[in-house]
Amino acid sequence: MEITTELARRIGAIRYEDLPAQLVANAKIAILDTVGVTLAGSREDCATLLMRVPGMTDPGPSLVFGHRLRTSALNAALVNGTAAHALDFDDVNIALGGHPSAPLVPALFALADTVDASGKDLIAAFVAGFETTTRVARSVNYHHYEKGWHPTVTLGVFGVAAACAHLLKLPEEQTAKALAMAVSLASGVKANFGTMTKPLHVGHCARSGLFAAFLTREGYTANPLAFEHKQGYFNVFNGAGNFVPERIFEEWGRPYDLERPGLGIKLYPCCGSTHGPIDAALTLAAKYDIKPDDVERIDLAIHARRLVHVNRPDPQSGLDAKFSVQYCIARALTDRKVVVDHFEGDSYSDPAVRALTQKVRAESYTNPAPDVGDHYRVELAVTLRSGAKHSHTQMRPCGRMPEDPTPPERLAAKFESCAGRALDGAKVSRVLAALRELESVPRVRDLAATLQT
Repeated sequence: MEITTELARRIGAIRYEDLPAQLVANAKIAILDTVGVTLAGSREDCATLLMRVPGMTDPGPSLVFGHRLRTSALNAALVNGTAAHALDFDDVNIALGGHPSAPLVPALFALADTVDASGKDLIAAFVAGFETTTRVARSVNYHHYEKGWHPTVTLGVFGVAAACAHLLKLPEEQTAKALAMAVSLASGVKANFGTMTKPLHVGHCARSGLFAAFLTREGYTANPLAFEHKQGYFNVFNGAGNFVPERIFEEWGRPYDLERPGLGIKLYPCCGSTHGPIDAALTLAAKYDIKPDDVERIDLAIHARRLVHVNRPDPQSGLDAKFSVQYCIARALTDRKVVVDHFEGDSYSDPAVRALTQKVRAESYTNPAPDVGDHYRVELAVTLRSGAKHSHTQMRPCGRMPEDPTPPERLAAKFESCAGRALDGAKVSRVLAALRELESVPRVRDLAATLQT
């Protein structure tokens, strides 16, 4: 069995009419949330600097979110994809170990500006892309994640290719070729976390997956064995013995990964691995009315897989601070919240917060069970100058599992806050209402037209 061929068959079989109601609801939440964070990110340097590159603003059909600019679909996917991840505020999925929607939504909206797609078409294509991303992830994680690849993009590129092929209504043979081509377009390493290049990974991924779909539609070829070849994706990215291809198709759609393990909606604009510690810190601050000046030391135990990229006790920029669990805990205790402004400008260098940051000691907890679903568990202890010690164990951040969904009012508040960074209040309300009823939208391009200043 050729993996690309079997994936293409299953992708092509996805139809809106067959999707469970909860799956559609989750897809709409993911799309709404991603549109919001993309609008917020449209003002960030990592997105606006892209528009200075020659050719990026050449006229075309596809909208750059939050601006009065239309350019080619590929350019729009690149800029909007980068904006979607600019604030590190986009949704996550535990099977992927990354952000599934940030590459998908910008690519699909850029493409929808060029084709006559409905809201139902967009939802079905999104589901196809999400499932492709997370299913391939099952075959390579968590070795892939720990090796240093950025799975949002090294796996997300397959989801984008699948979703765009679905929206273009490509035949199975061409969808298979797009997936095979995406193998050669997969890229992104964690060494660039904490810099503008991390969100650029996502923009590049959105563009590359769409590019693969466009190319295969024009007759481009690729090796159908690009995954399983001795010099193909599995062996090159993971290495012999570190992948299980059969996991891609086990229990496909029973349920869909978008239903379970589902979405994790981020409630703080920073690395997802800091969210459990933030929740723990907020819980302790509220329960014991902890004052920063009263703190002697703070001890954090976190999974080693997460500690490796958030153990940054001395962040040197706002982007770097998004990956500093020490800074995020200090902010939570100092401000009783963690918001976008805490990572803007020189906020990261606030003297009081820096002083508290230096009191945080982070280490991995002993005897972790790496593959039993406790990746999010954290243990936080705050020792006061008085000698009192307060502890809290946070099993997972709010909104990470189907049993603990993000409350609708917090989702709406997040969208309004994010979209309001680019659009006026009346337009934010109209966009929110339309996205909530996305399945009723006859032409996505008309909805997309409202996402400009």
